[in-house]
Amino acid sequence: MRQQGSIPGRRFAALAAVSCILGTMPVWASEQEVTAQAEEMPTRDFINLRLGASSGSQRIEMCLELSPLEAWSLEACGTGSEILHHENSPELAHFRAKYSLTNWKTEIGWLQPRVGLGFTELQIGQDDAGFQFRGVGPRGVETAGPEASLGMRGLYPVLGNFELVGELSVSMAWLRYAPLLAKPQAQFQPAVSLTVGAGF
Repeated sequence: MRQQGSIPGRRFAALAAVSCILGTMPVWASEQEVTAQAEEMPTRDFINLRLGASSGSQRIEMCLELSPLEAWSLEACGTGSEILHHENSPELAHFRAKYSLTNWKTEIGWLQPRVGLGFTELQIGQDDAGFQFRGVGPRGVETAGPEASLGMRGLYPVLGNFELVGELSVSMAWLRYAPLLAKPQAQFQPAVSLTVGAGF
């Protein structure tokens, strides 16, 4: 009687074990799929601050970038003239909107080719308030004009929602009144910059 009773018990235990295995496998697969999908999604950057060098200025360039939309951002780059220094050497400050064309996943993070449109201000002396698009100002030390840029941004997640950010960009500005500055400058002002920093 013990042997007859033990066989159904063993069968029940085996069926329960199989049911548990089969029942948990779909859940496990679903979690794996969600994790895989999350890893394939590009890093979302809302704001970042970067420092680096630019051929358009003789001092460290700083860039602050805000991304109200995933593919679009607004950026301002300059040396902090009249705030961090008072040098009178030529300086290009950039104010532009940028658009990320696509996202490429690599072993070192995400790469984003980008295009930008905006304007550049060239100053050769103490900065005055406002932008001079139709001249060089009362002292002949600044002027501004349209700019286009191409760049490649890299995003590398490090902790939580924070990431390392780096960008290499090339820009070209047309400053119609630059030859009229107190120290005449070329109308076309190219610049190459490399900046790195952090964002979230």
